[in-house]
Amino acid sequence: MARTFYNPKVITSFEINLSNVKATTTTRSFDVRGQNGAVFSLEVKNVNGHYYNFKTKAFQVARARLDNEIITNGSYVGAITFPTITDDDQYDIYLWAGTNTVHTGYNEVRFGDGSIDINSSTGSNSLLLRKVIYQYTALTLTLAGFSISNTVATVGGGAGTSEITVDRGKSKTKTAFSFSWTATTTAAYRILKQPTSNDILAFVEPVVGSAPIDLPGENIYPAVSNTDTVNGVVSSGGSAPYTVTMNTAVASKVTVGDRITGNVALNAATVTVVALTGTYTFTMSEDIAIADGITLSFSNRMNYSWPIDNYANILKEDMILLANTNITADTSIGVYEDTITLFEGTKEEKRIVKSKRPALSTLAKKPTVVKGLVTVQEGQIVFDKQQVFALAGDTLKAGGYGESEILRVYGWEVKFTDLAIALTAPTTTTTAASAGGSSANVVVTSKEGVINNVSRVGGIGINSALQNPLITSGGGATGGGTWVVDAVQTLESGVTLTVENTSRVATITGNIEIIKAGTASQTLRFDVNKLLSTSAP
Repeated sequence: MARTFYNPKVITSFEINLSNVKATTTTRSFDVRGQNGAVFSLEVKNVNGHYYNFKTKAFQVARARLDNEIITNGSYVGAITFPTITDDDQYDIYLWAGTNTVHTGYNEVRFGDGSIDINSSTGSNSLLLRKVIYQYTALTLTLAGFSISNTVATVGGGAGTSEITVDRGKSKTKTAFSFSWTATTTAAYRILKQPTSNDILAFVEPVVGSAPIDLPGENIYPAVSNTDTVNGVVSSGGSAPYTVTMNTAVASKVTVGDRITGNVALNAATVTVVALTGTYTFTMSEDIAIADGITLSFSNRMNYSWPIDNYANILKEDMILLANTNITADTSIGVYEDTITLFEGTKEEKRIVKSKRPALSTLAKKPTVVKGLVTVQEGQIVFDKQQVFALAGDTLKAGGYGESEILRVYGWEVKFTDLAIALTAPTTTTTAASAGGSSANVVVTSKEGVINNVSRVGGIGINSALQNPLITSGGGATGGGTWVVDAVQTLESGVTLTVENTSRVATITGNIEIIKAGTASQTLRFDVNKLLSTSAP
């Protein structure tokens, strides 16, 4: 039998802080608002199916709830205590309208994937109104070094880290951190500059799809990348695979996706390399006759635009692409334009944009939303330089520098102060007195931590004159041996010496204030290529 209402009372709203609960015990008040006399029941259930007991203020296996409570003076105020957790939890809140009571009219809000955002929606078109609160364990923010550059050599070594814990979405006062970057035993560092927040990198890692996207006006075979001579006639009229044998090992000259040219038929079509099938053989995409001994040209396929499996909602124009085997040097994300220039070189010169593509597009694909957050957003990326066909399937590192990018890419709002980098001065001991009482040769127990013509050495017996002598030879090595310095020294055996200006260990220190934590643990990376070098200037 249908329920009949006679001038029903109205529950106008359910007020509670629906933001994520921190990992430790937290109490939140709630307010059921409505007309006096409105009747309601309230139930809270966690992810394990346990129910909140409003009397004991704890969750239990047996079902419990507030039952048939009545609103007076326009509201009913209570509280829920969320316990300390060791793994993530979810609390489903059910508010039922009771006897002769209804909820206010329903106003629905949906996420980008089309699912209902129950926390943003208001009212109800039934007797039930539902909300959800998530509770998460503390997040870890890791500070570390990172060596990457598109233009200079990688600064090798092993990185220590510094970790800071904070609750999801919460803040943390200024906190000191320190971590070290350690060179291999035969290398050493010198400091290029002191760090700033603009040396800190945030990046995401989308995976590139298997098929690039050709853009209007784009020449996807822009230049001949290699040539080689055919070894044996290739006859037409056969069935696939269409195999070509070359004089040179194909792996050194040919890549999958290359366009092949070299005779009239090849030049008139777009024939490509399908696969490398042997040391000297590859297969091509079409049945074309090729004479023995002719020279074939191979042009790498290059594309500006590619599909990506995620982060199309986060990436943006001008973000950099970190070095990768298949990434064109100094690539960033950029807008594509197909243009022509009229009356070039004259005062009437005019540039016309025939076609334009944005740096990022979601291609109208719906995101994946989990617990109210976009976790996956497929789309299309456009680079400012064409990329080789071998990029297909690669994982990119796309990001930017500084506090604003950390917030935009990771959702962490942070502030850095008092940043510094310092070297741990190496020490060693002489194992022999200077030959003849004085010599430019210094024999020591360990030669580590030295860059020739950068490192200086000091200690008892060192004749510093205007400054401590420069080590000109013997650096870049491990174990004991001889340094050559640029001034004759008179030293005894067993003297302790200290290396200056260089070291195997560099330590980055500073303070970080977390204004608001993000939704996942992250690593903030200091680009050590900007801060350190392993060679002389």
